[in-house]
Amino acid sequence: MMPRPKFNRFLLLLACIGIALYAGITALYGLQTEEAPAGENPSITKAQAAEHASTFINERYAIKGSNTFVAYQSKKERSGYLQKEHLSESYDAAFGKRYPLDYYQVNVSDAKKNRQFEVEVNYTDGSVIGWREVYNAESESALISKQKADIMAKQEMRTRGLDPDDMKAIDKDDGAAQKDSGLVLYYEKQSQPMGEAKLQVRTQFDEKNLVGYTVLFSLPASHLDWLDAQDHSASVMTWISMGFSILMTIAAIVLVIIYRKQMRFRSGLLLTAIFLAIYIANNFNMYPAFRLISGAGPSAEFATWATIIFMNVLAVGLAISLYFSLVAGNGLWNSMGQPKWPTWKEQMYGTEVFYGMGRGYLLALFILGIQQVLFYTGDVKFDVWAVNDPTDSVLNMVEPRLFPLMAWVAAISEEATYRLLGIILFKKLFRNNFIAILIPSVIWAASHTQYPIYPVYTRLIEVTIIGIILGYVFLKYGFITAVFAHASMDSILMGMSLFSLGHVSDVLCGILYLLLPAIVGYFLTWLHGKRRGPLIPGEPPPRLGAL
Repeated sequence: MMPRPKFNRFLLLLACIGIALYAGITALYGLQTEEAPAGENPSITKAQAAEHASTFINERYAIKGSNTFVAYQSKKERSGYLQKEHLSESYDAAFGKRYPLDYYQVNVSDAKKNRQFEVEVNYTDGSVIGWREVYNAESESALISKQKADIMAKQEMRTRGLDPDDMKAIDKDDGAAQKDSGLVLYYEKQSQPMGEAKLQVRTQFDEKNLVGYTVLFSLPASHLDWLDAQDHSASVMTWISMGFSILMTIAAIVLVIIYRKQMRFRSGLLLTAIFLAIYIANNFNMYPAFRLISGAGPSAEFATWATIIFMNVLAVGLAISLYFSLVAGNGLWNSMGQPKWPTWKEQMYGTEVFYGMGRGYLLALFILGIQQVLFYTGDVKFDVWAVNDPTDSVLNMVEPRLFPLMAWVAAISEEATYRLLGIILFKKLFRNNFIAILIPSVIWAASHTQYPIYPVYTRLIEVTIIGIILGYVFLKYGFITAVFAHASMDSILMGMSLFSLGHVSDVLCGILYLLLPAIVGYFLTWLHGKRRGPLIPGEPPPRLGAL
């Protein structure tokens, strides 16, 4: 028998506040005049992009692309510069249609001729934006003359709508890539700059033909130096977070060994298994993203699978860390007489799951509203901007509809490590609830700074605030509520990411993920009731806070 729904008025009020904040900030964003330049979703499929790219390479070089690989790609640095300098709207009007910031990258290879091309395809209309040859095993050592190459480059620029008289030849260091690419010539457009950024064209030649034409935008050195400094700061914070997380895991292992007689070693097995299964499945699902990182050429496939194997080994290590966090954290709270995670054998477990699920949804709505306020404040007051990350996009997954399952990976592992274990460790050290919540929240937040949101310190502040909220949720309502709040929040965000794919099936799947925490909560409550039987008359109410 299911427990009767009981609404906590305070949590219901918080949820209403969160919804109002989220809706209000979204409306404010809609009233802003400047729009991000990469606002369109794909209008063609990856199969269509592969067909367009193969047809283009076949017509141009008489190469039948027997093998193709398609990935979503983005001009991240250009997009960031335009947003930072408030030039997005100007760029969209002048160049957005011809040179979009987001596109499909298609690798077209011919095994018989040992040649491979990388083709950029506009994912809104299928037009070829640019291309370059990345591998040619049979290329001759002789180079085309620079004069002939210049003539061919200007002919191609004219064909593609650029005035050759407005394009000035420039010297540019192409790095190590130039040594393997034949002759490379650069040209720079003299008119219509975007701030300090100027349109450039990179042309590439073998011994006879033009084999590459790519449109670039030169970004000022000051911006690139600032970006490098930001990425370095994010990397340092990530390593610091990783170091403290490892120390917490070591502490958990030591405590489990010392107090092994008081520990429940079976308590974390199921959650650890769920975490590992979803994580490994997601690593295989991210094959296109890993392939994109691996680059082009004959070794790309090997590098991709090597990355997947490495990530799965890492997943096993993280699962071991999670298990000890669950066992040690649960054992320490129980030893203090403040249990935060009821076991399946306890009569009120099903009731705790049911009400924890409800509380989780209400708290998730509140946190999403607070997060939206933080984003808007950062945008308006601190010039915060973000770019799309192709390596973390649903467009670069084998099955995008599996991605929102990662909400449970994040919820289980992070609530176990930074709330169930982290709070009790620092509570024993400092004897203060706020400090015990704050320190693991900062450690947790530091691991999120490598997301492409700039300046990176704003991400540290935002996630720390969310961590503090989840910390107090954990202290008041327990581990189950904290996991459901985190899972509900991420399920809503990840489920909504499927809406952008445009297909009815994707939208329906996204809605399913929005409802998944409720489905999980109801199922566990029902299953526990079937296994444990009806409540015993006179059974005391749940121990973990108010319903």
